[in-house]
Amino acid sequence: MRSAGGRFDAPAAVMVSAPFAGLASFALLKWVNFGTDPDVNARGGTAELGIWQYLVSINVMIWVLLAGLGLVLLRQLTAEVDDWKPASRGETVRFVVFVLILTAVPLVIGGAAGMKNPYTIEGQNWKIPLLHAVAGVANVPLLVLLKRIHLVAVDDERWSTTARDIARLQLLRRTTRIATAALGGVIALAVVATGALRQATAAAGLTPLPEGFVVVYGASFTAVVAAVYLYVFSALETRGSRFLEAVAALPDPSVERAAAFTAGRSLRTELSQELELNRDPRKDLQSLLAVLSPLIGALLTKLGGL
Repeated sequence: MRSAGGRFDAPAAVMVSAPFAGLASFALLKWVNFGTDPDVNARGGTAELGIWQYLVSINVMIWVLLAGLGLVLLRQLTAEVDDWKPASRGETVRFVVFVLILTAVPLVIGGAAGMKNPYTIEGQNWKIPLLHAVAGVANVPLLVLLKRIHLVAVDDERWSTTARDIARLQLLRRTTRIATAALGGVIALAVVATGALRQATAAAGLTPLPEGFVVVYGASFTAVVAAVYLYVFSALETRGSRFLEAVAALPDPSVERAAAFTAGRSLRTELSQELELNRDPRKDLQSLLAVLSPLIGALLTKLGGL
């Protein structure tokens, strides 16, 4: 797909492919049967299994859309900061790989501990890991975006004390919240799908994983999302604080300088509001919901019976 300028528009192409990705994932789960597992022994639960297949297909479609959103935001950020340093690319790659490893570790540990549902469909031993890989790929544009926001925030050469810098910091904060919400959404949907598979396994007359596993599963991913968010949030807070001290350093209080102190304090208060400084991430409902979305998905799945 090409933009008005005739160039390939990657974000648009990714988003357009979303419904086809959903249909392909459904076909994969429903009809692709090579690699048959020897112990597929479901004794019913066809409807519940169909719900899981439907849910996963919708999840894949949403994952692709969120990946496209990440690419759109990344392009917007690149237009704002178009002089990426070569060293930042390697640092970004290392960050993305590290976070993906953190995300995969709970899955690897769970598999080594025997934490898996009995097989209810053919090829379950490779289809489930493949779906997790798709979710991981969907996270890549969002992780790249968050790392680049961090790189911009910590690079002193990019910042001065102009109104444009205030607008840039506001943009970075908004983008961070959106990207974190999308990242949490991708993982939350994977957690909900895990709960649905557990329900399908139980309906098939097999012994599913304990309910607590889904909660632990969601909590572990919540910790990863929280760590990524705080990593970027702290860099933005530091940048805002430096801007504040450079523009509106608070004068020493004294009787002789009472008027200057009052004026300086007023300026700092107003500037802090513009820079969105000193916002406790635990009390920021939007950020808190984004970070906790995997755990919330796990709890809702448990309470909802999936």
